[in-house]
Amino acid sequence: MANKSNATLKSVLRQSQANYFDNFVDSVGLFAEGQSGGEAINLSADTTLALNTHSVQVGKFVTISADDKTLTLPAVTVGAAFVIVNTGTDGSSKLTISPNASDKFLVDIAGGAGTDNKDIVLAKATQNQYDYVKLVGLSADGWLISDIRGTWVDQA
Repeated sequence: MANKSNATLKSVLRQSQANYFDNFVDSVGLFAEGQSGGEAINLSADTTLALNTHSVQVGKFVTISADDKTLTLPAVTVGAAFVIVNTGTDGSSKLTISPNASDKFLVDIAGGAGTDNKDIVLAKATQNQYDYVKLVGLSADGWLISDIRGTWVDQA
């Protein structure tokens, strides 16, 4: 994808989709191009994320391109948000997002009720550069998958 600003994308999308995509572009931002208004924290190893170093609340988002890595979420803090972007080239990097052992994704990828300590996985075979997930602490029970791009699956 060529480097385009939000305004350029909005203009192109308005030509065929009116304002439907206008709000979409605003909500997603251009994380992949570093224009989200936040600072990218580049990770290359299995990591437990922390509210004070990796979250939207402190103006950060996480990028990772290394293959077969797991990012573990901290215990849920209601209102906390994490944006995780896979920056690996297409088909190069599997990424697993794991909730804290006593937490869950409230609604799993398949659309069902979540299960404590079950991961979501971006498979290497279907991974595209800049696939991402935005997670929000919705209740003490778990995380809401509030926005997502790519083909993610639930842990078996």
